[in-house]
Amino acid sequence: MTQDAGIPDTPLGEALYGGLQDGRVWRVGDTVRRPAGEWTATVHALLRHLGRAGFPAPRPLGLDGLGREILTFLPGRAGLWPWPDVLKSESGARQVGQMLWAYHGAVRGFAPPSPAVWRHGPQQLAPGQIVLHGDFGPYNLIWDGPTLNGVIDFELARPGDPLEDAAFAAIRIAPLRPDAALEKIGFSTPPDRRARLMAFAEGYGVDPEVLVARIIPTQMDELRRIEAWGGEGLEPWATFLRKGLADEVRAELAWMTEHLGALAIG
Repeated sequence: MTQDAGIPDTPLGEALYGGLQDGRVWRVGDTVRRPAGEWTATVHALLRHLGRAGFPAPRPLGLDGLGREILTFLPGRAGLWPWPDVLKSESGARQVGQMLWAYHGAVRGFAPPSPAVWRHGPQQLAPGQIVLHGDFGPYNLIWDGPTLNGVIDFELARPGDPLEDAAFAAIRIAPLRPDAALEKIGFSTPPDRRARLMAFAEGYGVDPEVLVARIIPTQMDELRRIEAWGGEGLEPWATFLRKGLADEVRAELAWMTEHLGALAIG
């Protein structure tokens, strides 16, 4: 991938925050700049495909003179803490499911370049797999008032079973974590997690029981990735491990193991 000659070199720009790795993403005018890597060509191919499919995601514009990737900036509010009010509603949870369904529909026709290199390394699509977003959490969803109108940060995209993406999102949208962790999200009292799971499942178009059955395995897989790839020093999982995310995922897993049965949908 080469520098886009139509976009001039710029200073670093305005730092954008919200993830566990601060100081990596900058806004420059109507563009976003972030470090590029071996995975960038594959992710940009994915984003070009999504653009042709009309899915609301950033468009890739090449590299700048500092070697950073250039993406279009999606205006709106990301679902950072505290969440926007709409995201705390069942309507918001349903919209998240609908947006993920739209993404999976848009990506089904995508054939990654060969060799396909993702953030974790090379991996080809296996039969029945699609390219997952890989991090479909509130912090990567862009809202315009009450409407979900975009998805950002495809850096952790990877091949997988679509229900992995769905369960990952459901965990965070319900949210399936201890009550003590909910205040910083913006809930003064615990929400009706069962109703939120139902709304998300309705939006995504999946049997709620099928979705719930994938939640604990998906959380266990997330923990294994953080421990294995982070232990190897692979970013961003090494940063996740250093900042205690593995312990947080374990605590959530323990909460799910104790409480998920009470949320059984049948």
